Amino acid sequence: MARQLAPVRDQRMRRSLAAAALAFAVFALGASQGATSHGARADDESFILGVIPQQDPLGADFRAMVNGGVRSLRLAVFWPRVEPEFGAMDWSSYDTLVGRAARHGVTVFPYLYGTPSWAAHYDGIDCSNDCSIYAPQTSATRGGFAFFASEAVRQYGPGGQYWAAHPDLPYRPIRTWQVWNEQNSSKYFAPEPDVGSYAALLGRTAEAIRSVDPRAEIVLGGMWGPDGSSEVIPTSTYLSRLYRQPGGRESFDSIALHPYSSNPPGMLEQIRSARRAARRAGDGKAALWITELGWASKGPSDHYLVKGRRGQADRLDEAFSALLQRRERWRLRGAYWYAWRDTEPTADYICAWCPGAGLRTVSGDAKPAWRKLKRLARGS
Repeated sequence: MARQLAPVRDQRMRRSLAAAALAFAVFALGASQGATSHGARADDESFILGVIPQQDPLGADFRAMVNGGVRSLRLAVFWPRVEPEFGAMDWSSYDTLVGRAARHGVTVFPYLYGTPSWAAHYDGIDCSNDCSIYAPQTSATRGGFAFFASEAVRQYGPGGQYWAAHPDLPYRPIRTWQVWNEQNSSKYFAPEPDVGSYAALLGRTAEAIRSVDPRAEIVLGGMWGPDGSSEVIPTSTYLSRLYRQPGGRESFDSIALHPYSSNPPGMLEQIRSARRAARRAGDGKAALWITELGWASKGPSDHYLVKGRRGQADRLDEAFSALLQRRERWRLRGAYWYAWRDTEPTADYICAWCPGAGLRTVSGDAKPAWRKLKRLARGS
């Protein structure tokens, strides 16, 4: 299978992308084609306050979101979940989630992430537990990821197959696509962050997405880490290096940050640092998304993101108020709180503070932080 992966995938991609491009052209006939520039889309929306789930949201979750004025959900779209075996894509689980969101008037903001074990093994990676964190490392597997991305657009983008098959649903095509997640950290870009490798993946993926939807917005994976951080390649350093990669600047429309900090002033400094890096690269007008931000109400008492119920609410209020005040100056498109609902902690959970980061408890009861966000969402 490995020897046949590249030619089979390339042939299948060419056929599918050509068909998708034709379908989109027919769909878009007569639509306005006003020119856009890097970081400025013709279909910009007002500032978005969204949330991120820690488990697949149910109808009751969506109803609570909408009742609170939250109308966007950042959703992980995992390649391993869609194509666990080479050549057999299954979108059914995401069909359910996208349909559920559309039915309740919620827009999905997807981030495309993860590598199936078969693709990681093709790259020569010895992984048995979690292969998803190993980003594609060869032309063949990057092409595979790009094909997965193009199929996601064909499924849920303008004129997508899902919408055609469900004319009863409100039509909410996905136009914004985030490529990977926290690529400046070895926790999500194993075995270690590599700017050149990410740039190659980003370029292939952006090309594939745009061949299906030329007006799609391509968003960088969210980066975190203040200047001087030893846990990751600091955001400003990573971004500066990305701009220097061949084609790096042309491969994306918007920057994304995960400016986690003990307090809102630290969050704001990470954003300022990233904006300075963009200006130095001649890209000061690039749009910006905060695709993760949060504090927990419970968890390890010595963790810098665990603040108690009242502390969580107060930091949410201060942070989102500061972002709303600066949205025009910083060209902020939106911000997403991590997470929607608490989850039960397990020994292998992704992080120590995450289970208590929800705006609502495991059972769905509202926390003080939810009431703060609801007030901001309704007034934004």
